[in-house]
Amino acid sequence: MISGKQAILNIRITKRLVSIREMNLKHLHIIPILLILILSTNVYSQNPKENWEKYKQIEQSGFSIENLAIAKAYYDSLNSSAFLIIQNGKVVADWGDINRRFILHSVRKSILNSLYGIYSENGTIELNYTIGEIGITDKDSLSDLEKSAKIIHLLKARSGIYHKAAAEPPWVDDYRPERNSVKPDSLWFYNNWDFNVLGTIFEQSTQTSIYEALYNDIATPLQMQDYRIIDGEYYYELEYSNHPAYHLKMSARDLARYGQLFLQEGLWNDKQILSKNWVDSSTYPVSKHGGGGKIGRWYGWLWNVSEYYQDYKMYYAAGAGGQFLAIFPTEDLILVNLCNRYQRDKLYDKEIVKLFDLILASKMNKPIDNPALITLKTSSRIPEKLYQQKINHSKYIGDFTIDGRKALIIELNGDLILKDYFMKLKLFPISPNRFFVEDIEKYLNVVLDKKGFATKLSYD
Repeated sequence: MISGKQAILNIRITKRLVSIREMNLKHLHIIPILLILILSTNVYSQNPKENWEKYKQIEQSGFSIENLAIAKAYYDSLNSSAFLIIQNGKVVADWGDINRRFILHSVRKSILNSLYGIYSENGTIELNYTIGEIGITDKDSLSDLEKSAKIIHLLKARSGIYHKAAAEPPWVDDYRPERNSVKPDSLWFYNNWDFNVLGTIFEQSTQTSIYEALYNDIATPLQMQDYRIIDGEYYYELEYSNHPAYHLKMSARDLARYGQLFLQEGLWNDKQILSKNWVDSSTYPVSKHGGGGKIGRWYGWLWNVSEYYQDYKMYYAAGAGGQFLAIFPTEDLILVNLCNRYQRDKLYDKEIVKLFDLILASKMNKPIDNPALITLKTSSRIPEKLYQQKINHSKYIGDFTIDGRKALIIELNGDLILKDYFMKLKLFPISPNRFFVEDIEKYLNVVLDKKGFATKLSYD
């Protein structure tokens, strides 16, 4: 069975051959040349299969081994935990823990974009409805001017609603405009209120959670290997707003699949998950705002668009601590960086730019057709030797503090879950007094009373 893109290619070739047949016979000698040009201008990146494949020989990817080694040496000096270079849908280099789930922070906003693409184009969400029409309000109410903002304005971060929001960085208070000072769509402002309310609107309109929709509509068709519904968690700051931030965890190898979906203009395994028009509109620099770091300064619909890398038509998702999903359409290239935000690791903008520059400088040629590939392998992140006897979960459930933070142990789908770092984390028993905590990858020590009930928690 041929793919959707191959079918389109065949149609284009047929139409062009018809035109060729109509040419004077004296021009027939150029037909082979035309066929080569037709085929060479319609080469598409191929999305990964169930497992990522990796170039067996780096030179076949078009990258220089020597120059990439320089980039790797610089990477090793940084506080990054996972990095991927994806060329033509195949792995050139994988550095660090690419199958470990990390908190994404504001990368979540670009991920929500795809759900709006699906549900606005199937008619479930009308982007030109105002938030007043769909009943959105907040603490202290909203003015008529604020209620006139449309959903599309929130996608562009141009709502003109400057209400305090959950999960805002401290600097926002110093820069946030006065409420009711501008009309909707007249000013760009990186506004968590817009982003959080988009989460509320999505769930209100679709009657499903963001995390379930992401799993069913994106993660499943893209064959993400690590993402689960429990990897999402709402974050409320009810003293400021009724609308939570929708945080989530994801691995670098799954995030790269999301980038590949956009690089392929919404097409995945013959299915148009997002329309090309949606991808183009979302990644077009609607707002050339001049803010942000060197790499950024422009904004589309929940996607950042790079001014610095504009020759590559680069756009990206970014989160606190230097987390990046960067897409370079002209190069058919994706770069993914994740930092261990559980321990507050970060990369600075200048470090990201230098690393990206070194990687781009390592690309010397186009990748060859039909390269030799190997399956990218990763090892399990869970210890092999777990406690085999049955544990009474009810004796561990309750409220606790760890290092001065509130924490909670619950049972979910038959598993013990620790709620810490604003996330749900599975517990794997090493003994009745000791558990391995997934994702943060620490060991949790549990003090039990004489009846076997948990009384105190601490990490190694």
